[in-house]
Amino acid sequence: MLDPTTRTVEVSGKTGQRLTHLEFRLLYTLMVNRGQVIPTETLVERVWGYTGKGDRDLIRGLVSRLRTKTEVDPRNPQFIITVPGVGYSFKEEDG
Repeated sequence: MLDPTTRTVEVSGKTGQRLTHLEFRLLYTLMVNRGQVIPTETLVERVWGYTGKGDRDLIRGLVSRLRTKTEVDPRNPQFIITVPGVGYSFKEEDG
């Protein structure tokens, strides 16, 4: 559960975590587009606010920090999925 008023995220199995502005923007963008693959360049535009060639290292670092806060096991993510060579996706709920 993502709370925009406090920029906190709660995941079952973990205590609530406060997110930075960038982490919140990234997670919000992925969650609003649940099940869709968002290209890296689009994420850079939506999170940092500029267009052009996206910096994969910026996104990779931010995704890593976000996974630490949201995933029970960040090395085996269940929510934020990497699509190699394309971008990232927020996993659709089963059922």
